[in-house]
This record gives sequence, structure tokens and C-alpha cells, in this order.
Amino acid sequence: MDSSDANGYNSTPSYMDPTAFSQPKVTVIALYDYHAQQADELSFCKHAIITNVTIPENSEGWWRGDYGGKKQHYFPTNYVKEIDSTEPHDNGDDRSSDSFMQEPLHLNGAVVDLIHNEQNYGLEWILRIVTSNLCTSFDVAVQTKELAMEWLEKIREAAQKACALESQNKEMERISRVAKEMSNLIIYCSSVSFNLERAKQNPVFYEMSSFSESKAEKLICQQETKFFLRYHQLQFSRIYPKGQRIDSSNYNPIQLWNVGSQMIALNYQTGDKPMQLNQAKFRDNGNCGYILKPDFMFRDDFDPFDVNTLVGVEPVTISIRVIAARHLSRSKKGMASPFVEVEVIGAEFDSGIKLKTKTLSDNGFNPRWNDICEFDVLNPHFALLRFAVHDEDMFGEPNLIGQATYPVMCLRTGYRSVWLRNAFSEDLELSSLLIRISISNPRDRSSAISHRH
Repeated sequence: MDSSDANGYNSTPSYMDPTAFSQPKVTVIALYDYHAQQADELSFCKHAIITNVTIPENSEGWWRGDYGGKKQHYFPTNYVKEIDSTEPHDNGDDRSSDSFMQEPLHLNGAVVDLIHNEQNYGLEWILRIVTSNLCTSFDVAVQTKELAMEWLEKIREAAQKACALESQNKEMERISRVAKEMSNLIIYCSSVSFNLERAKQNPVFYEMSSFSESKAEKLICQQETKFFLRYHQLQFSRIYPKGQRIDSSNYNPIQLWNVGSQMIALNYQTGDKPMQLNQAKFRDNGNCGYILKPDFMFRDDFDPFDVNTLVGVEPVTISIRVIAARHLSRSKKGMASPFVEVEVIGAEFDSGIKLKTKTLSDNGFNPRWNDICEFDVLNPHFALLRFAVHDEDMFGEPNLIGQATYPVMCLRTGYRSVWLRNAFSEDLELSSLLIRISISNPRDRSSAISHRH
């Protein structure tokens, strides 16, 4: 191959750049304002620069271009004028129309100044715009002062509107962070400060108030008990531990439940007797987290301290035989010396320790008592039955081994294995009591005795 052939071979490229066949880019300037009529059209103001303009086939009178962040949208040809894309623009260098800004300007907080530069003949009036989204100023040059003043007025007007809209949006977000319709669907209770006079004169069912335990025990359980019995028929109250409980201990929730308070807040991190009662209270209803109030609590004459106001409530007589236990282990080394307490916790006239077995020294493996107790519960809806197994130490002090607490309304009769739990109501492996329980109606027993006589 001679040198001429070699030159001819090398001068013919084996790969053609597709951009070599593309049409030259066209840039236009808007002569009038235009507002889009369809989703695929551009909206622009007078003097707007539209870049990358293409002329589609079969679309007479319409071109496509890029403006305001929209790519290749339609616009009418009679609203624009083509400009020479090779003509240099005064941007401080020799950049061509390819350097036109493609992203929209954020005019919120924008500052615009008019500068007269006589040395820049033909485009001597310059609008210098400084915005929050640009690191440097953005200059726009026009031919006449009248055109520059028109742009200046429009830009300042747009900046003022953007600031006003931003302030309005922030205010709306501050006042209402969610749609009112959505809020109406999900808000059932409104938290309000408690005012006794207002609550007496104008009760509102969706208003809920919170009380510290000290205020609740004084106001709800002592001074205004009858009012709060009616109050809780219509409204919610929430009770929380007083701030002085720096050890995270708990208060007794029973009395507050008995006067109708629905939400009793406790320190769940503390495993004590009040927390055990709370766990037991809500074992009813499938342990789902709520229980229904009994019907008699909605009567106007109901008094939790007066047994005579219990309308439609059947009392029960409970007979319990504590037979034996197994695997009762103490926290310290050595054998446990266990004894069992059976207690009813509920209405004031029902509460108390009903049985305390004898102590069996050094026998936590399989102690046997076979002790019996029998007692009446006049308001079983309020009552909780608690078994507590203690270890008596060398000083005669009791130390809790395990406990089990149940609502009286959930008890089942017969021989039962009562699984014990620790102070946090967690199951103790293998530890249990063996008991026999029977439940009867004292009224049936009294009627049977009267017939016998």
C-alpha cells in the first residue's frame, strides 16, 4: 500500500459521530406572554428565551423547546422570534447560547438592580439578579432603558409575590400541619385543663383532663366523688403518678378505677403490687387492653362505698382450699420457708386478707398446707383475687417468692394449678400452687337454710 492509499485510508473514519448528523440548535425569544392550554405546552413571559427548539413534522404553527425546567414542550410559533444562537451574549465571557441557564430562578428573596454600561454598545442596560439559589449574580442585558425598566418592575413584582406566598405557606403549616378533614377523623379526645365550675355547667364529651395522683385522690375520691361518678359516665380522665415519686414507685389504682376513671398511668418499669393489680385487671376480655364498665356504674344513685346501690349485682361466696405448692425457690441461697396469703382487692367493703397459711420451714420443694378459707364478695365486678407466696427469713420478715392475681369474674371452679409470677408478672418456671376453689351465691344458700327450717 502506497503512501497516498494510506493517507486516504486514514482520512476516512471507521466510526461516524451521530451528533454530526443532528440539526443545528435553534433559540427563540418570546414576543408576548403565553399561558399553556394543555399539559404538554410551555408557559412563558415576554422576552423569555426558549432553547433547543425543534420543528416537529405535521405540527404547523407549533414548535417544541426547553424552558422553565420543562423539556420539549409545545409553543406557538407566532409568539416567538428566532435569534442567532451564534451571537455572543454579555455574560462576562464569550459563551454562546448553549450557556443559557436551564433551571428556573427562585425569586423568593431575590434582589434586582439596574446597571448602565455604556461600553457594552447595543446591550448597555443590564439587570443584575441575586437569588438564594445562585452562588453568583445573574445578569440579563437588554437594548433599551424602557425594556430594562419593564423587566425590573416585573421581576420585583414576582419576588414580592414569592415572598408573600412563602410566608403564607409557613403560617398555614404552623397553624394546621394536617388537613382539617383528616384531623376530624383521627382526633377523638381533646386534652384540656380541668375547671370544676366549667365541667359542672357545660360538660363536653370529647374533652379529657389529666390529674396527678394527689389531686385525684383528694378531689375525685373524697371531695367531689358524686360529681366525678357522673363525669366519668360522659368524659375521660387520666391519672398520672406525682412528681415526688423519684423512685418510680406506684400508687394504688383500685380506688380510682372504682370511681370510674378510665386511664390510670403507672410506672411500668417498677414491678410492685399496684403494677400487678393493673396487669390482672386487664386479663379480662382476652387481655386485649380494655374492659367495659359494668352497667350499675351508669346509674345516678351508684356509690362505690355503699353496697346498697349495687343494683342487679349478684354477690358470690368463694371457698378456697390451699393444698400444696412446688418449686418455690428464694432469691438467696438456702431453702425457702414459704407461707401463702389469699387477699381480695376491690370495693372497700370486700377488700382484705382472707387467709394466711402457716409457715413451713425449709421446704420450698413440695410444701403442703391444706388450709381452707371462705368469704363473701358483694361486688365481684370490682374484685381481684390475689395469691402471694412469701419466704419468711430468719428475722420473721416476708420476702415475695411469687404471686398470681385474677379478676373474680374470671375464676373457674374445681382443682386448679395456679402458675406463679414474679413481681413483674413474668412466669416463674415450674412454680405453682395447687388449690381447690368453689363459688356459690350466698342468697341461694340462705334460702336453702330457711326452707330446711
